[in-house]
Amino acid sequence: MKRLGVLLSFLAASPARADLPPEALRLEAALDRVEALRAEVHQVRSIFLSGEEIESRGRLAFRRPHAFRLAFDTPDPQELVIAGDSLWVVLPEENQAQRYAYAPDAPGNEVFLLFGGGVGKLSDAFDVTQEPWLDHPAALLLRPKRTEEGNPIEEIRLVLGKDGLPARLFYREAGGDTVALRFTGFEKNPKDIEESLALRLPEGIEVIDGTPPRLHDGMGMDDDEEP
Repeated sequence: MKRLGVLLSFLAASPARADLPPEALRLEAALDRVEALRAEVHQVRSIFLSGEEIESRGRLAFRRPHAFRLAFDTPDPQELVIAGDSLWVVLPEENQAQRYAYAPDAPGNEVFLLFGGGVGKLSDAFDVTQEPWLDHPAALLLRPKRTEEGNPIEEIRLVLGKDGLPARLFYREAGGDTVALRFTGFEKNPKDIEESLALRLPEGIEVIDGTPPRLHDGMGMDDDEEP
């Protein structure tokens, strides 16, 4: 099965912290009045061992606190939906929908703080600094403080747009794989957000109940593994 590199939740600010660098405070200020968001997503996952790059394009929808849907159209239709205590991975071409228990405080989910998981304050979960990165004069560098099994993220880089919302997100896993995401076309508090969040299972699709997924990167799961 193909990898599905995904975000698990999106965008709800925690109170501003004086100990955070300016870009982190700008992010929190931008999200302060956001209850829901939609955006276009472009993702490139680079596989360390093979050198392969997997490019995906799709759409993301979020509503506080944890309602979430990420649907990729290319290269293959697939989506991830968080609804209540369930996480769904829907793979239409394989006629399969995998359902897992969802817990926002699972190891690795500290990354939710960037996008609204509400598991604590940013500086409690990460060592947060700000420095130039690539062609960006100011980017956030976050290194997770929790290092137990299930949280193999080595570092996260976050670049904000002029509106203070995430524009680019890059993270590196302990195994060497990297994921780069671009977010465009943000819509704040769209009135029809529920339509974008709805779980739609194709008629006749096989539903498989699995154990809670092992989180490889705090933002997704490895579809190569058996549930």
